[in-house]
Amino acid sequence: YACCINWLEDVLHVLDKKVVVDFFTTLWNSWNNCNNFIFWGKEDDTRVVLERAETFSNEFRIHNLVNNSLISSAPACQKWKKPPRGFVKVNFNVVVAQNRTGDRIVIRDGDGFVIGGGRGFKNEELIRQWPKIYAFVETVKLARTMNISKALFETDYTYLAKRVNKCDSDIIIMGTRIKEIFNSMDMFGFVSICWTSRNCNKVANFICKDAIKDSCN
Repeated sequence: YACCINWLEDVLHVLDKKVVVDFFTTLWNSWNNCNNFIFWGKEDDTRVVLERAETFSNEFRIHNLVNNSLISSAPACQKWKKPPRGFVKVNFNVVVAQNRTGDRIVIRDGDGFVIGGGRGFKNEELIRQWPKIYAFVETVKLARTMNISKALFETDYTYLAKRVNKCDSDIIIMGTRIKEIFNSMDMFGFVSICWTSRNCNKVANFICKDAIKDSCN
């Protein structure tokens, strides 16, 4: 992982809520212990760190019994939602495996019908955030060929969604590339790029993984 937030995001997707709370509590206490050692030359015993994490976790649960919980205890139904009338929704994903990078795109109208899609492969293994940039470029190209006027692009990759929406103030190489892509979308009457959960991007995720497996066999 290039950034800490990326693997923490995967942790949130993989682990259940209770385990996530315990994980972040232990991680936070370990981080504090590391800082104490660096700046003060003190390092707590492992047992002390564990007990402190358990105490903090218990206090957190008691606190939630008194006040409204920050994490909803009721399971939320997350699924793909239809775009507003006159809009199309574009979901895309990318997978990297065995020195190959493959993307999949699904385009649906306001009634939820699939009106287009596409796929692409590069015989190289892109690193870090570049695979998502590659998929985004291919997605924009396909949308332009279909003469779409109002498009909602959805990705389950937080980093890309944030970079696109803050591209004006981004001066790094990747940010500059994203800005170029965004500027090429002037032909759209309305365009929006937003983050969505993986549960809402299942179709693109599934066909992307399935296709890359077939190509590698």
